[in-house]
Amino acid sequence: MNKIKATLALLLCVMLMLPCFAQALEAPYHTMTEDYQGRLVYSQTGYLPDLAFFEFDGEELKRPSDLFVDEDDNLFISDTGNTRIVYCTPEGELLGVYGEDDLKSPGGIFARNGKLYVTDIKLEKVLVYDVATGELVDELVHPKTPLYGLSNVFRPLNVAVDDAGGMYVISKGNNNGIAQFDAQGDFLGYFGANETTLSFTEKMQRIFLSEEQKKQLLANIPSTPTNVDMDSRGRIYTVTAGIQGVKRFSISGNNNMGGVSQGFDGAKDVCVGEYETIFVINQQGYIMEYTRDGRMLFYFGGEDADRTHAGLFVSAVAIDVDSQGRLYVLDQDKATVQRFEITEYAKLVHQALDLYQQGFYDKSREPWEEVLRSNSLFDYAHMGLGRAYAKLGMYEEAMNASRKGGDKDGYSDSYWEVRNEWVSDNIVTVIIVVIAFVILKKLWQMAKRKTKWAKAIVNGWQKFCDIKFVSDMRYMMMFPKNPADCFDNVRRRKKGTVVTATLFYLIFFLIYMITKYSSGFLFKTVRDGEYEVMMDLTLVFGGIALFLIACNLICNIRDGEGTFKQMYVGLSYAFMPYIVLKPISYLLTFVLTNNEAFLVSMIDLVGIAGCVVLIFMMVKTIQDFTFGQTTVNLLLTLFTMLMIAIAMVVCAAMITQLADFVVAVWKEARY
Repeated sequence: MNKIKATLALLLCVMLMLPCFAQALEAPYHTMTEDYQGRLVYSQTGYLPDLAFFEFDGEELKRPSDLFVDEDDNLFISDTGNTRIVYCTPEGELLGVYGEDDLKSPGGIFARNGKLYVTDIKLEKVLVYDVATGELVDELVHPKTPLYGLSNVFRPLNVAVDDAGGMYVISKGNNNGIAQFDAQGDFLGYFGANETTLSFTEKMQRIFLSEEQKKQLLANIPSTPTNVDMDSRGRIYTVTAGIQGVKRFSISGNNNMGGVSQGFDGAKDVCVGEYETIFVINQQGYIMEYTRDGRMLFYFGGEDADRTHAGLFVSAVAIDVDSQGRLYVLDQDKATVQRFEITEYAKLVHQALDLYQQGFYDKSREPWEEVLRSNSLFDYAHMGLGRAYAKLGMYEEAMNASRKGGDKDGYSDSYWEVRNEWVSDNIVTVIIVVIAFVILKKLWQMAKRKTKWAKAIVNGWQKFCDIKFVSDMRYMMMFPKNPADCFDNVRRRKKGTVVTATLFYLIFFLIYMITKYSSGFLFKTVRDGEYEVMMDLTLVFGGIALFLIACNLICNIRDGEGTFKQMYVGLSYAFMPYIVLKPISYLLTFVLTNNEAFLVSMIDLVGIAGCVVLIFMMVKTIQDFTFGQTTVNLLLTLFTMLMIAIAMVVCAAMITQLADFVVAVWKEARY
């Protein structure tokens, strides 16, 4: 009996412990990834908070500012408030302390080839320690050379070091870029400076203000980077406060960090993992992992509002990764280092990514398929799988996977193979169809001359074309031959009616909608499944109405002879190039690859240019203007359209504010 009671008690204890154990394995955040259209979607968890440490040798961290993981996976922590550098194991066990007698305000740190490099903004130095002995072996001070700039300050914030001992230093207040030094401390030059951008107002000020007035403006100087890191291939990464704050520089100093749409705003630190994946942490405490080409893999973490959640942050300032894929994040406000363990799912993603980046597409097929079984929304896996299928010669499957992953280059390459195979299999059939068409056309020409039934068909078609409505519709095709005479017939009310013009506008809108939302995958510019019908209606019909109103107003002021009705009808005919050519380019989007994309662009350009020319001829002919008068009239029309649009936006904003005010007053009166 006692054994039964003891067994039941043990089982009860185990059952009570199970929920707590499961909760400990759950992340206090949602993990997301980015689809090929730039939207964040939910993903499997890639990293879980593992442990945290904040105390070494009985002394807690105080305002720590940086951390670095060396080749042995041990950590250096810049304990700024305690003026020391802490060296510890991945589990937080103290291995050593550096710089207690030398440092005043340690900041950025970097370790390479048995040496520890520490920046100190108060000392205005970069101090170099021997990791094995802890001794100070070298110092980097303000370079006394005109090349550096004798008036430029040397207040080092952060440092990175290459295999040869060359140092790359970011100095606070020095906006020339990264200062490069050789292993002996000699200054070599600057590279990687941030560029300045001008707002529209600033551009206008520089055009219209006098030189004296320009001198009173605030200087537009580039921002200074705040952090720097280096990957295993010697490429430099910098972090700058603001939009798109992470840059990757090649040896030549060119920024080649492109393709990123999420997460770089407000970046605080960057590091690079074993598979060239880039980890970024921002000021909101979110951690992002990207591939080397800028595709997001994971997005997780966040702000710890009540300061009690593991895996969330109050003021994250540094991040690094060890050889096992574990992440270490330094929270300055909490004075804590948090470690994240990589999950099996993330390991699988990295395995597939490594094979994919090395070009072993066929070998990456199995891990990519395993990733998709866990998360079918992971677009990068679809892209990798598409490349794997293409390597195996499974081109139709590759097209399907590439489309799901948004990989237009991969889709184009696979479609090229599918198209070539179709042409090879059907070339004889195509030739027969073309020959048959030519023969039938010749037979029809003969039949029209010699048979009564063919003549009857021709006469019936001619009578149909002579109907006023049909004739006005077909008249559109005459405009390219002699637009001036055609618009003159519209002005004299010989051709065109309000009904036919309205129908042309509807056809124009229909073509616009079809080509926008259902073009071939390689040429489609909007997201699948997203429609903006009201916006499209406003853009097309609102734009037409705005042009007609503004142009007619200006023409009346400038003594034009045309009426609003004539302008309404004439403008519809001016859309003829678009109505005729756009369907052709639309059909080509389903049969062309990226190599022939210029054909679609060229046809679209010709269509738009043709519309512009016909609109110019329409205004000139209907209003009976000269070339110069027409040019001035259209420029004034565009200006008037802009003013009307601004007025409408202002009125809409005022009406919205008035409505909000009325609603607020009504709620106050009601309660």
